[in-house]
Amino acid sequence: MIQLSSEHYDMLKKTNEYFPLGEDICLKDHLNGFDANLKNLVLDALVERGCTNSIYLQYVLTPELKHRYKSIDINFSANLQNSINFDKHVQYTIHPALDYKNFICSFNGSLHVSRKLLVAILEKFQYFNPAYCSKNFSFSVESLDGHIQEHIDNDNGFYNKFFIGLASEEFFQTINSFGHIRYDHGANMYNLEHKLTQSFLHIVSETFATSYYPFVTEKFLYSIVTRGLFLSYAQPGWHTHLEKYYGFKRYTKLFDYQFDAIQNPVERLVELMCMISKFSKLSVQDWHDLYLMEQDTIEYNYDYYFSNRYLEHLRIHAN
Repeated sequence: MIQLSSEHYDMLKKTNEYFPLGEDICLKDHLNGFDANLKNLVLDALVERGCTNSIYLQYVLTPELKHRYKSIDINFSANLQNSINFDKHVQYTIHPALDYKNFICSFNGSLHVSRKLLVAILEKFQYFNPAYCSKNFSFSVESLDGHIQEHIDNDNGFYNKFFIGLASEEFFQTINSFGHIRYDHGANMYNLEHKLTQSFLHIVSETFATSYYPFVTEKFLYSIVTRGLFLSYAQPGWHTHLEKYYGFKRYTKLFDYQFDAIQNPVERLVELMCMISKFSKLSVQDWHDLYLMEQDTIEYNYDYYFSNRYLEHLRIHAN
């Protein structure tokens, strides 16, 4: 199987050289996401070029979406996604004890529009604690304003208030890194384990959250293997998708997941932040008590991961 990554996406639209006859092709990573009409430019290009190879994706596509691209042979392999994303923490079986000292942790590595939005709103809500939140990139107020305007018609400055303040330019220009090593999840786990177990909630910064179709990577597993609570800033329907196709349970005793259904990425993020804000002023003891309310689900997800039952669930539900 030939494995192609994001650096090949543009070339796939221009040439057939990556598609020798008879070879299976794995298109790794996010494919630059899906637009609001659930169209993907990379897959569109394969259709236009008459690709006849069997294509394997990291996306679990609904039957409706697979039908849209029925002229190409699109497949999902649970074993393939496991080797790319999910098996990176199987040796991590001992984690630090729960010791709450902080509200939110969030880890933002490579640059995406959605990560600009996430770190900006965390700072504006005063939840970006530099000891627990990373930001491995810089950007300008003007660029963030442009991203907001791109997604919000006739905003009139309303949504900017949730992302941009007087001190934003200085914050946006800073780098706050925890020694992030891209793709080295084993090393990153040990860099982040105390930040996870000392924080009430991990806001997962999923890849390409401005896309309109769920894309699941290994990032939420940092919380699963440290027995923590997480919510993801991801694509619409991501949490429902994770439960339906991957089998990991949501923390429905604590969190209202209505934000997950909001299509617009800016509006979805604002709703997510407003929903979790009610927890921000609680005491450490309150956080601990709330954690105990979800302990059965936390233990279920932990055991579910280490037993590899998610692989069987994927094989049954994702094809």
